[in-house]
Amino acid sequence: MAQITAQMVSQLREQTGAGMMECKKALTEAEGDIEKARDILRAKGQAGATKRAGRAAADGVVAIQDTELAVALIELNSETDFVARNEEFRALAHEIASAAANTEHGSVDELWDVKLANGATIRTNVDDALAKLRENLILKRTARIAKTGNNIIGQYIHRVDNKTGVLVELTGGPENATLVDLAKGIAMHIAANKPTYLKREDVPAGEVERERAVLAEKTRNEGKPEAAIEKIVEGRLGKFYEQICLLEQPYVREPSKKIGQLAGELGSEVLRFELFIVGQE
Repeated sequence: MAQITAQMVSQLREQTGAGMMECKKALTEAEGDIEKARDILRAKGQAGATKRAGRAAADGVVAIQDTELAVALIELNSETDFVARNEEFRALAHEIASAAANTEHGSVDELWDVKLANGATIRTNVDDALAKLRENLILKRTARIAKTGNNIIGQYIHRVDNKTGVLVELTGGPENATLVDLAKGIAMHIAANKPTYLKREDVPAGEVERERAVLAEKTRNEGKPEAAIEKIVEGRLGKFYEQICLLEQPYVREPSKKIGQLAGELGSEVLRFELFIVGQE
């Protein structure tokens, strides 16, 4: 049987964050092979994860990475703010975001087998972090906007707590400094105003009808003539769209103009946006 030295235990502990006795037992079981010992600890950590899987992972961080190919936004969840503030946890989030930017994908499931800088897959890295941090960790969602040469991608992340992130895509060349500045400004606007939809056509018909019914009843209770209610309601729906649709919102830096209007005046169009707030859908 291989001799298990204090240096080996210390090395394994540094790599995994597991306790000294756990590391020694794993090394003994692996007959001194550190890689096998890491796998043993990961397996035990995964067993613990099964028990933790039912616990809510409602905290965490968002991360944005900008590469030559694309810009990606991801949300990595933890159970507590204590882990969300952990530097290794945040570094992992940024590594995943970088991989997401460099990999075409349509869902989180398509990212699990992508390798990070250390040569291990995202799944393995998350499993290792789970075993070390002893919390339920979830890669909740990801968004990626590819660079085409004819689009501009604005981005914003709230650096105080890394819990709000935004991407927004506009038409136009990235060499247009005015549009680049507008894209950045719109990203900050989105973080502050939190629109749900891009334009009014995107709002589900059922949601519009519910709002129309509420406004009709409210107008009726104000004593307005029945014949005028429909016209008044249509006018008031404009405020409803202004609250939830990005293109309808007055731009925070220039409130006299709406986002869609301002972009149009500069020869651009807002194509899409992504807003991630930790713990929210």
